[in-house]
Amino acid sequence: MEPVTPSPKQPLACGISLQQQAKAQTRARHVKPLEDSFPFFGGLSLAFGVLSAFCLYKNPCGITYPLLTACSCVIGVAAWRELGFPIKKDTWYLLAFVLLTGLSVCRTADAFLIRFNGAALILVGCISAIHQVYDDTTWNIGKYLKSICLYLCCAVSALPFPFRHAKACLKQQDNPLVKQLPLLFGGFLAALPVLAVLVALLGAADAIFSDLAARIFQGFLRPSVLFAISLRIAFASVSLYCLICSCLLDCIPRENPDRKKAGPAAIMPGLAMITAVYVIFCLIQIVYLFLGRGTLPQGYTYSSYARQGFFQLLLVAVLNLAMVLCCLKYVRPHQAVKILLTVICGCTCIMIASAGYRMMLYVREYHLSYLRVLVLWFLAMLAILMAGVTWLIWNCRFPMFRYSLAVILIFCLALSWSRPDSVIGWDYVNHLEGDTFSDRDFYYLYSLSADAAPALAHLVEYKHADQTISQEELQISLEHYYAVKACPYYQNLNLRNYNFSYAQAEKLFVGP
Repeated sequence: MEPVTPSPKQPLACGISLQQQAKAQTRARHVKPLEDSFPFFGGLSLAFGVLSAFCLYKNPCGITYPLLTACSCVIGVAAWRELGFPIKKDTWYLLAFVLLTGLSVCRTADAFLIRFNGAALILVGCISAIHQVYDDTTWNIGKYLKSICLYLCCAVSALPFPFRHAKACLKQQDNPLVKQLPLLFGGFLAALPVLAVLVALLGAADAIFSDLAARIFQGFLRPSVLFAISLRIAFASVSLYCLICSCLLDCIPRENPDRKKAGPAAIMPGLAMITAVYVIFCLIQIVYLFLGRGTLPQGYTYSSYARQGFFQLLLVAVLNLAMVLCCLKYVRPHQAVKILLTVICGCTCIMIASAGYRMMLYVREYHLSYLRVLVLWFLAMLAILMAGVTWLIWNCRFPMFRYSLAVILIFCLALSWSRPDSVIGWDYVNHLEGDTFSDRDFYYLYSLSADAAPALAHLVEYKHADQTISQEELQISLEHYYAVKACPYYQNLNLRNYNFSYAQAEKLFVGP
């Protein structure tokens, strides 16, 4: 029998296996400080999970939200110091943003704003973790965006570590009861759905038992509630531990390599043509739109002309911002290119002003809406970002990412604390005073969140003084309004779910 020759794929497979094994050992070595201090980091993660469940379970915007953000900052600082990372100066500014954003959440009932703030807090948390571990002084916007994606992907890949570290920690314990804790916890979770089914079946079989079970398992003692809270605690605890692991795994390249840049001749003809078109367009905006001079095309009025093309201008302004940043990154510096890019930035600012002017004409005629508030907010932020890009053209050392981050965070705080629904409600009411009211006016204000309750109350008093609606009809209508706006979580305010916006609406429309 001839000897079997090994397949050429076998050494390759063995090589890959060894390479993967070496990589796994390297990852385990990176997170060894966490394993050695598992009682501390595991306790921090569990405390965060319990706090998250207590603060946010069926309570998305209660007064416990700032409590959670404040405790999260304390947990983050404690974890970084335990790992030996000194708290950098810029990190304190990020933590201040987290605290102010958390305070703004319990002042609003706006669902979009609450979700927006939640996403902003997660993003700032990732940025602060990366900033603490890596030297990001030379990073640009693209490098940071890729780093955030890598950081989150690395956190997902670190999912086995909390369980491995917990298992290793339990093996080192001498107390046999402590070693049985995972089995006890797993049995508790497994029994909850079975208990829920059994209680439901037995309750349907006997009315007395059903009444007794309703008393015993009411509120947080219901099996379904306990199961949901347990899952929330487990998810938050494991997520925080994995995010800490991701900081140590060193999955983000520390250097920002200099890419080979194209010569300026490759883009100068295109930039010159684009600049010429932009200059002509901006001259038209100045003469026809801002100054109101010149002859319009047939069939156009200045009002209809101003309303045309807003979203196109907004899209062009965003594309110009991306185009200038790409030119600065991929093209070698040249004086002519800098001049052309500066002219493009100036034209972009005129386009932003034109878009803002057109939007103000909309607002003047049709009042504010949520989308119009967001658009005006975005235009103002885009104009300030464009000013930073213009400075970057002539000063390559300008910290564009830090400037952009500071501008975005300040504008996010301004949006959160302004409560757009309140601004929209007051704008609508101020334009209605002195006119004839209709039910449609009330329905429009009803469509807003409870942040608009003071404006609605002002309109109600004005309409009642005009004796167009009875006091009984008003009271029934307004109590119904509060019952609809205050979702079941906030119809009975207490120390855990107290929200200033809902409390104000309750005071105005329900009474003491």
